[in-house]
Amino acid sequence: MTVLDRVAMKAATAYARLTMASPIYRDGDSQFEMTVAAVSDLGGGMRRITFSAEDFGDFRLVGCDEYFGLLMPRPGAALVLPDGSRENVRAAIADMPEAERPDLRWYTIRAHRAVERTIDVDIVTHGDSGPGSAWACAAQPGDTVGFRSGGALFRGHECDGPMVLVADETALPALAAIVDAHPSVLERATIHVEVADEGVLTAYALGGADVTVHVRTDGVPGSVVLPALRDAELRDLAYAWICGESGMVTEGRRHLVKVAGVDRRQVLFSGYWKLGQERG
Repeated sequence: MTVLDRVAMKAATAYARLTMASPIYRDGDSQFEMTVAAVSDLGGGMRRITFSAEDFGDFRLVGCDEYFGLLMPRPGAALVLPDGSRENVRAAIADMPEAERPDLRWYTIRAHRAVERTIDVDIVTHGDSGPGSAWACAAQPGDTVGFRSGGALFRGHECDGPMVLVADETALPALAAIVDAHPSVLERATIHVEVADEGVLTAYALGGADVTVHVRTDGVPGSVVLPALRDAELRDLAYAWICGESGMVTEGRRHLVKVAGVDRRQVLFSGYWKLGQERG
């Protein structure tokens, strides 16, 4: 890890701790190759990719909505992984020769099976408009990609009192993982989900939770769920988790803090993607 990597990561961590609920940090990074073991379509454009690797036998989740970096070779190129000792993986990739740089996208681990040494990852596909979707649409058993460990976000189970959880389709796997791991939160959680295609919900029972589903018909993320949040009776919230498109997340967080009066340090927000932009 370079000095610049260390300084950048410490600065980002310090800023996050001042402006939002603390995520769960992993002590050290793991990076290794993994192989596609199976691919299935879940409906609504969601694809489940099962990956296998010997390293998953010893791997342990630090939180229920654990995320990781998927390192994908560019079309027609062989997989070359960045320097695994670098803490800032984006900087490590940028320092690689252009022809060798893998594409990087972050996804939630939907399920981890240590005995089988596999993980399931659910990816929202949208054709070839981004490297993650393009790769997932074409993925076949036997394909080799890279795994870069990340961390986790949800800590609502550590808080007492009511909470609100908000997700779009890209955050559905994380929301489902939260419900699976901490079913007791359903007794005190208000859950809102906004999707463009209700078919994407087919694979997510969400523990039988009382979920308010908002169908987006205008293509603008947050156009349905944000008005619902503004109209909702959100009082004395102890925790909030809002993940999905960046604009939706930012506006939702602003409402929770400025209007609903939630302490900013009790709001976990993460922009998984941004409308009109690629995100690595």
